[in-house]
Amino acid sequence: MEKMEIAFDVANIPGPDTGEVVSPEVVGRYISRARRPLLVVGSEILRDEFFIEIAIEMGKKGIPIAATGHSIRGFVERGYDGGDGGVSVRYYNLHELTNCLRDPNWRGLDGQGNYDVVIFFGIVYYYASQMLSCIKNFATEPLIRTVSIDRYYHPHARMSFGNIPPNREGEYKVLLKRVVNSINR
Repeated sequence: MEKMEIAFDVANIPGPDTGEVVSPEVVGRYISRARRPLLVVGSEILRDEFFIEIAIEMGKKGIPIAATGHSIRGFVERGYDGGDGGVSVRYYNLHELTNCLRDPNWRGLDGQGNYDVVIFFGIVYYYASQMLSCIKNFATEPLIRTVSIDRYYHPHARMSFGNIPPNREGEYKVLLKRVVNSINR
């Protein structure tokens, strides 16, 4: 019998449909196959420059970035605006972005249409959990799938890493590099 991961916040009750714990290569292939992926980053990426660099590497692979909270600061300080073959970074309030994603008429950050895969990265757990739940249950037209590359298991995301304790931060960084290396866009 396969071991089942539990939510980082044990009071987070996801219902019968829970996300799967997957390897970084599976996440990378899933993102690679997406028609219109979107990377949503939060303020926790400011904990370490490594995390901002991961987001920028994903942007350079053609994945648009929605910076929520004060995470935009990390991109501004590095002068990253989507040049060098990457795509632009836009500031967006996470709650408003989630409402937009649910709207079948929303044209996306670039006016080209909604997204089919949304990647959550560096967002405070309890806030990300509620937004992931909303997308899972209400973003059905068009159907949007979510992936979490945070260090916590998110049962509302279709795919997630398992819980990674703070004392294993080095292992988490290796997982993130493996995700980026697996994305072919």
